[in-house]
Amino acid sequence: MKKTLVILIALLLTGLGVDAQVSSYEDFTYPHTAVKERKAVPYRYIREANVKWSKRIHRVIDTREKQNKVMHWPRNPFYLIMWNAVMEGLEGFPPLTAYASDSLTRIVTPEDIQKNTSIETTVMIPNPLNPEDPYDLVPETVLIEFEPEDIEKYRIMEDWIFDFNYSDFRARIIAIAPLYKPLTESGIELGEQPLYWVRMDDLRPLLAQQETFNAMNDAARLSFDHFFQMRQFNSYIVKESNMYDMDIKYFEEFRDDGVEALLESDRIKNDLFILEHDLWEY
Repeated sequence: MKKTLVILIALLLTGLGVDAQVSSYEDFTYPHTAVKERKAVPYRYIREANVKWSKRIHRVIDTREKQNKVMHWPRNPFYLIMWNAVMEGLEGFPPLTAYASDSLTRIVTPEDIQKNTSIETTVMIPNPLNPEDPYDLVPETVLIEFEPEDIEKYRIMEDWIFDFNYSDFRARIIAIAPLYKPLTESGIELGEQPLYWVRMDDLRPLLAQQETFNAMNDAARLSFDHFFQMRQFNSYIVKESNMYDMDIKYFEEFRDDGVEALLESDRIKNDLFILEHDLWEY
C-alpha cells in the first residue's frame, strides 16, 4: 500500500512539472551527467627498473582529417577547451599552467600568450576631420587578436614504454600543444609552431568531464580523456628522440622533400609496430 502511494505521488509531481533534482547539464529530455561527473583514472605506477625500452615520439593531429573531425564538434570543440583551460579556467577548474616549449620548464602567462599571438598593423581610414572627402585617408594602428577557431592542428609529446613487469607496450601522453601560424605585420603567415604546451596530467581531470561526439549513440558519449587514452585519433609522427633534438623535416636529407619526410614518419611508426610484434614468440 505504501509503495503504491509513493508511486502515485511521484507520478503526480512529474505530471505537475515538479523536479526536485534539476541538473544544470539537462539536455531537453533527461539530465546528462554521466560524463560531467567522471574522474580521470590515475595512471598505474611504473618502476624504472621495469622499463626495458622507451622512445619519445612527437605526433601531430590534424582535425581536418575525417577521423579527427569529432575534436571540433561545434557543441564542444576541443580548441575552445584548450584555450579557455589556460586563459581563464573552465567549469570550476582554475587556469592551467602553460609552458613555452616541450621542455615544460618555462611558464607563459595568459598575457604573454595574448601578446605573442596578437599583431599591430596599420590601416588607412577616412579622415575624421574631413569626412566629406573619401580620398582623404589617414593611417591608424589596429590590434588583430588571435582567434582560437583558427587552431586546426595539435602536437602531442608521448613516451612509448615497454613495461617488463606487466609485459605490455603502450604510449603515455606527456603534453599537448595547439599549433598556429603567426602573422607578420604585412599579413604573411609564418610556419606552424606551438602556441603553448600543457601537461596532460594537468589537463586530464578537465578532459574527463568534457563530452565528445559519438556517431553511434548519443546516450553513450565518451569524454575527451577517453578519446586520447583509447587513441581514437589519427596522427602522423614528426619527431623521434635523436641526438640533435630536431624534427624529421629539419634533417638535411628531408629538408627539401616532404614526401621523404612522410615516408620516414611511416618508417618510425612501422618500427614501433614491429618492435611490439617481436616481443612475443609464437
